Amino acid sequence: MEQEVAREEEERKEGLIEFYDSFKDMFEFFCKNTTIHGTIRLVCSDSNKMKTAFWTLLLLASFGMLYWQFALMFSQYWAYPVVLTMSMHSEPQMFPAITICNLDPYRFELVSEHLVQLDRMAEESIAFLYGINTTAGMFHMNEKNIRMRDLSSTGNLSRSSFKLSQNFSLLRTSELNNKTGKRQSHVGFRLCNATGGNCFYKAYSSGMDAILEWYRFHYINIMSQLPVIINISDHEEQIEDMVYSCQYDGEPCRPSDYVHFHHPVFGSCYTFNSKGTDSFWTATKPGIPYGLSLILRAEQKDHIPLLSTVAGVKVMIHNHNQTPFLEHEGFDIRPGIATTIGIQQDEVNRLGGNYGKCTTDGSDVNVKLLYNNSYTLQACLHSCFQHIMVRKCGCGYYYYPLPPGAEYCNYNKQPAWGHCFYQLYNRLRNHHLNCFDQCPKPCRMGSQWSLWFGSSVLSVVEMFELLIDTLVLSLLFCYQRVRSRKTLEVARTPSIPNMSLTLENYRVVQEDAGKGADPAHTHPSGVTIAMDSDSDLHLHPLSSKVEMPESHPDVVLNGFRYMKDSSLETELNH
Repeated sequence: MEQEVAREEEERKEGLIEFYDSFKDMFEFFCKNTTIHGTIRLVCSDSNKMKTAFWTLLLLASFGMLYWQFALMFSQYWAYPVVLTMSMHSEPQMFPAITICNLDPYRFELVSEHLVQLDRMAEESIAFLYGINTTAGMFHMNEKNIRMRDLSSTGNLSRSSFKLSQNFSLLRTSELNNKTGKRQSHVGFRLCNATGGNCFYKAYSSGMDAILEWYRFHYINIMSQLPVIINISDHEEQIEDMVYSCQYDGEPCRPSDYVHFHHPVFGSCYTFNSKGTDSFWTATKPGIPYGLSLILRAEQKDHIPLLSTVAGVKVMIHNHNQTPFLEHEGFDIRPGIATTIGIQQDEVNRLGGNYGKCTTDGSDVNVKLLYNNSYTLQACLHSCFQHIMVRKCGCGYYYYPLPPGAEYCNYNKQPAWGHCFYQLYNRLRNHHLNCFDQCPKPCRMGSQWSLWFGSSVLSVVEMFELLIDTLVLSLLFCYQRVRSRKTLEVARTPSIPNMSLTLENYRVVQEDAGKGADPAHTHPSGVTIAMDSDSDLHLHPLSSKVEMPESHPDVVLNGFRYMKDSSLETELNH
C-alpha cells in the first residue's frame, strides 16, 4: 500500500512533458499562471457563480472582439493593400522634357480650299441656329492673311476630289426630360450606319460645344486627304519665328536641344531635351534663374477659332522618350503675360504581381504600340483603340498613328465611319472596351492585444500552449478509452488451447480479469495453482503458517474460481 502511494506521488511530480489528469486541471493551471488579465477571476470566484458568469462573458466578448479584428487584418492583408511611401531628395537630376505648341495648325495647299469652305459652312450654321451674322474676319478667310503650305515636294499629288458632305448639318432638337417633365433643347448632328439605320444624334445642351464638335468632325475628314508622312521641315518657319529667346541655367539653348513635329490641332510643336541624355540639361540648383526660360510669340494669323478656342501656347512637361499627349495632359498659357512654373519630380514605383498589374517596358503587353517612344498608359490606350477602330470601322482615326496597311477615315470613302467611331469612343470612355484591361500602368512613371487585454506577445504563446495542451489531452483520453475497451473484450473471451481438466465438486465464480494472467500465483485460500508443459494441473498447498479457512480450497484458473460445492458432493454420494 505504501509503495502504491509513493508511486502515485512520484507520478504527480512535474516531468519534462506534463500532461493533465483532466481538462479542469489544465484550465485551472492556465488561469492561475497566464499573463492574460482577468482569467484568474474564473478560478478565484468559482464559489460565486454570478461573478464567474460575469467574468466568463466578459472574457468571451473580449476574445470575440480580438479575433474579429484579427480577421479584419488578415482579410486586409490578403487583399494586398498598397501603402504609399514618399521620400524627398534634393540632388542633381536630369531636367524633364518640355513640349510647346503655338496653337496655329497649318493650312496646307492641298486642303486649304476645303478649310475655307468649312469656315463658310460654320458661319451659315451659326446664323441659322442663333441668327448671328458672323464676318469673314472671324474665320480669317482673307486670302492675304492665310498662309498656304506647298506640298509639291512630297510627290505628284493631284488636287483632291474630296467634297464636304451636307449630310451632317447642325440641327436643333428637343426631348422630354423625365426628371423635370419639361422639354430640353439640344444642338447636334445626325449619324447613321452604313445602311442608313440605327441613327442617333451627337447632341449637346450647349450650342457652342455642338458647333466645336461638328467643326472638328469635318476637319478630320478634310485633313485625312494629306499624306501620312510629311517632311514638315521643308514647309515650316524656323524656330526663331516662335521662340525669341531660349536659355537654360543662364546658357543659351543650342539647335540640338529641340525636335519639331506638327500636331493637327495644336500646330507647330517643339520638344526640348526629348532624350534626356545631354549633361547640359542637368538640374543642379533650384530656383527660377537655373531653369528653362523662354520668350515666345503667339502667332494668330492662321488661328482657327472653332478648332481651338484658346489663343496662346500649349505646354506639356513630361518624361524623356515619351510621346506628349497634349489634349490630355497639356495646359495653356495665354499671351501678353509672364508665367512662372515650378516643377518637382514624383517618381512612382508600383509593386506589380499580386498588388496590381503593371508593366516595366510594355514588352509583356498584348497591344502593339503605334508610337515609337517608350511605353505609357495613354500610348497603349490610343494604340488599342486604333486597332479596334481599323478592325470594326475599316479605317483609322486621324489623330492617332495608323497600323500597317490601314488608311485614315473620311466620309467620302466610309460614309458611316462617324457612327462607328462615336459608339466605340463612348464604350472606351465607359470602360466597356477591354483596352483598360490590356493596358496596365507602368511599374515606373501597438498591438490589438494591448488594446483589449493589456498583455503582450507572451500571451499569444500562452494561448497557443493552451490549444496544444487541449489537443494532446484529448488525444490521450481517446487513446485510453480505446485501449481499455479492447482489454475488456479480450478478458471476456478466454481461450485454453489443448487442455483437459476435470474438476469435480467445484463451482465456478468469475474473478477479476487482471488476476489470472500469470501461469502461477498465490490464492488467498492457501493453494498454489501450477501448470507444467504437459498441461497437467497441480495443486500445491502453502506452508503451515497460512491458515486454511476451509478444507476445500478454491481453485483459480484463467480468471475463474472453482469452489467446493457441498450440495453437489451430497448428490454424488447418493
